[in-house]
Amino acid sequence: MSSYILPVAKFIEFSMFSRVAYKVADFISTQFDKYAVYKMQRDTYKELHMLSNRELNDIGISRSDIRSIANDTWAEKNHRDTIPTATNSNLKGSV
Repeated sequence: MSSYILPVAKFIEFSMFSRVAYKVADFISTQFDKYAVYKMQRDTYKELHMLSNRELNDIGISRSDIRSIANDTWAEKNHRDTIPTATNSNLKGSV
C-alpha cells in the first residue's frame, strides 16, 4: 500500500508545480501582450501628434481626437453620430 501512495504524492506534487508554472508563464505572456498594445498606442499617439492641424484636418480628425484614436476608443465615442434621429415632418423642404 505504501508503494502506491508515494507515486500518487509525487504526481500531486508535480501537478501543483505544473499549475504554478503555467500560471507564471501565462502572467508573463499577458504582460508582454499588454506592453505590445501600449507601445502601439504610444507610437500612434506620437505620430499623429507630430502632424500639423491642417494635415489632421485633411484626414478628418481634430487634435482633440488623437488620444481616443490612439487608444482605439474613437469609434465608440463617435457612435452617437451614426444613431438616426427623428426629424420633424413639418420642417421638410423649408430649409
